[in-house]
Amino acid sequence: MANPRLLGLTALALTTACTTEPNGVLVSLAPDVVSSLNGTLSVRATVLADREPAAAEAVEITIDYTDRSGVTHAIAPASGDTDDKGVFEATLTGFSFDGYGTVTATNGGIAGTASFAVLDRTPPKVTITPPGATSVRRGTDIKVQVHVTDEIGVSQALFGSSDSGRDRSLIASGAADVTLDFDFQVPDVAPGAVITLFALAEDLSGNQGAATPIMVTVVQ
Repeated sequence: MANPRLLGLTALALTTACTTEPNGVLVSLAPDVVSSLNGTLSVRATVLADREPAAAEAVEITIDYTDRSGVTHAIAPASGDTDDKGVFEATLTGFSFDGYGTVTATNGGIAGTASFAVLDRTPPKVTITPPGATSVRRGTDIKVQVHVTDEIGVSQALFGSSDSGRDRSLIASGAADVTLDFDFQVPDVAPGAVITLFALAEDLSGNQGAATPIMVTVVQ
């Protein structure tokens, strides 16, 4: 005698197959995890009519994209017709913020969706403002400005010099654009010595960036 449980599962499977919509839009993404350094997402939409690929069908692609702070970012939509294999492909750009979103491909009143994530891989931009002149007097205190920007937020900036093994750091509390003042004492070295000033920064995603070093010459 047949197992009633198996008969019930078979009947459920047949019911599901019979109620499957014959028309639809299938959406696939490559990759579905995007690097902010590239910021590019390829979309492939396949239109089905009577469960077969449908050629010359109009497709409109829209994007809902939000960064991890909850801010929505506009991405240009794409539209076109499917080829003889029922496929429309588009390349979308502008995914530069850590976050997530949904791609929707619409054909008439039928739509298909796929989800994606964007990972922040973009390092912060760091610059050092020269201390007024390229020559500094030994033993004096000067102020050096470090400017850091990042689309997600800066977590830390560090300043140091070639004559000292110590870096000075300051937490920037997630600001997207910050200028930090550092005090630097010119060492008591022989006139003519060249000191290199450098700065590093890290964003909230752990990406690190470095400024172009600044060189100053010590005078009497």
